[in-house]
Amino acid sequence: MKFPVRKENLVSVLQKVINIVPVRSTLQILSNIHVRVDGSTLSVRATDLDLSIHTSVEIKPVPKSRDFIVNARKFFDIVKELPETDIELELDASGLLRIATAQDEFKLPIQSPDEFPENPDFNEVSRFTLKGGVLDEMSTRVRFATARDTTRVALKGVLCELEGSVLRMVATDGHKLSLCKEEGVAVSGSDKISLILPPKALDHLSKILIHGDEEVAVRVGKLYAQFIVKNTVLTTKLIEGEYPNYEEAIPKKSEKKGVVRRDELFAALKRISVMSNSRTRQVRFAFNANTLTITTSDRDFHGEGRSAVTVKYEAEPLTIGFNPDFFIEILRLLDSEEVVIGMNTPLSATLILPSGTEQDDKALFLIMPL
Repeated sequence: MKFPVRKENLVSVLQKVINIVPVRSTLQILSNIHVRVDGSTLSVRATDLDLSIHTSVEIKPVPKSRDFIVNARKFFDIVKELPETDIELELDASGLLRIATAQDEFKLPIQSPDEFPENPDFNEVSRFTLKGGVLDEMSTRVRFATARDTTRVALKGVLCELEGSVLRMVATDGHKLSLCKEEGVAVSGSDKISLILPPKALDHLSKILIHGDEEVAVRVGKLYAQFIVKNTVLTTKLIEGEYPNYEEAIPKKSEKKGVVRRDELFAALKRISVMSNSRTRQVRFAFNANTLTITTSDRDFHGEGRSAVTVKYEAEPLTIGFNPDFFIEILRLLDSEEVVIGMNTPLSATLILPSGTEQDDKALFLIMPL
């Protein structure tokens, strides 16, 4: 069996699956991808057992179907280096996949897919649909706040709550929190959903989205969720466990508010963080009328730093300590010219909002002081 396929089409499907293939695994078979040729469709599937993906591309019709597994990295690395032309793929009788152009020829061993893991059984409970660009922006703004090292497994994921037509995505590690909200989400089935998604799944979804206006259908099951983007299906295991009541951590109001230009604060924190102590990572914000002074010191190194930025602040003076890395990460995710810093006391949670928004708008960030 032999058939031609455009290089750009083959590279497109392989790029979607290659990042799911484990670099190292105790199961050697997972370093392969499952390829199926059937009629006018070439489909490719990969899995690491927690995350799996299936995608396809059209080809010239072949007389019979065939499926096999082949080393994912070797196949992808060969194809991406070939010239921009038609590639001829041939399955020969000796158990090899021939990859050829007018100038090049490569052969890779193939195997039977009998031992390759099957797609997980999926029983849909509900589904919702929204624009890929919206979902990608929401997940990007919350993923950074997930916990890395914790015994509370639920905090390692992103909480998705859908009630009515309002979708909320939340992540927190106990030191920082991010919440995004989108209204007008199209839902079918149960209109009240709560699931915890692995950040890895959302990260990979971002990589397979090509246009922001693409529709993404999210199918929700009891143990798995699926993201469907045109002819690509990404399936992920859900994280089990009970997510903490994040609403209790969010202050209902902020008695002290400072408004500062995002770019100026970002630049000042980048400078000051250089001198912060590598263990404590603390910088101090001193709010006074018209001026926010940011200072830090490193007793181990015997150094210190100070930077001042203009602020709109009318409350009594307040000094509060933060980890600058958290603040910098949040400022990267905001695109407003100014940000609002809402505080109550030096020990209570601090809110960071885009200027001109309120807490019930689309994005909210929270940092616990040091």
